[in-house]
Amino acid sequence: MLVKNLFVLLLVAFCFSCQKKEKAYQDPKELTIGYVPSEEAERMVKSLQPVTNYLSNELKTPVKIYKGNDYTAIIEAMRGEKLDIAVFGPFSYVLASKKAGALPLVVPASRKGQVATYNSLIVANKKTGITTLEELKNASNKYSISFSDPASTSGHLVPRGHLASLGIKPEAHFKNMLFSGSHTATILSLATGKIDIAGCSYTVYNNLIDRGMLKPVDVTILWKSDDLPVDVVTVRSGISDSLKTKIKDAYVRMADEAPETADYFYQEWNDSTLVYIPAKDNMYSEIRRLADFVNNDLNNN
Repeated sequence: MLVKNLFVLLLVAFCFSCQKKEKAYQDPKELTIGYVPSEEAERMVKSLQPVTNYLSNELKTPVKIYKGNDYTAIIEAMRGEKLDIAVFGPFSYVLASKKAGALPLVVPASRKGQVATYNSLIVANKKTGITTLEELKNASNKYSISFSDPASTSGHLVPRGHLASLGIKPEAHFKNMLFSGSHTATILSLATGKIDIAGCSYTVYNNLIDRGMLKPVDVTILWKSDDLPVDVVTVRSGISDSLKTKIKDAYVRMADEAPETADYFYQEWNDSTLVYIPAKDNMYSEIRRLADFVNNDLNNN
């Protein structure tokens, strides 16, 4: 019996050793980072080039960019192990952690350690004459509404959640509901009168104003959300712990060791002073709660 038990223990130890080696062997010879452009893809790729150059040098591994058309594509690519690293918004991260095993790595923050935030908007075309959500609730069946992406936090989950809290269900109460694919497309469609109401990112809204692509006089802000945590950099679960640590440490050092990467923060968040700090899953607990609320609301339609 003693010999048998010893044999079992040795077999377990051997299998565990094999699994550890197999897991380490899965580390790719080239790393792929997935993004969904919040605005024009060309501008995003250009601002990301210093980031990928820095990571390639630090990790001694080639790093390339994968541009997804939407968050669903990025989630599926990570689940299929076609992506090693992915940048998700809060809601898409919650989905990716559940569907693709995405693990939080780092998140943008101030140098004092305060996680960077942004906001969601519900906006109306000025020609609708709508100035409050109460007015919208009483006349929503006259208007069309657009969100950016089903997995977008500021462009879908948060504005939909707020409307739901007021008893407004987009599919049931609006004349038409659609997804444009991006914040920029949503806002510009609103400004040109193709749609009447929009849920979108306040950051992109301001960027378009700064660049002369949107005139504030053409739209009315009906609601602005509380602060939301910004995008989180994640890694797929199949990557070894040692490589995860190397990637995380490289991101944390990036602002100091590669100042040229600050343009990415400016393009995405209008703040070139941001740095990366380690991210924790519980940073997104409120997003999970809101996602559950919206899911329950949809199921009760």
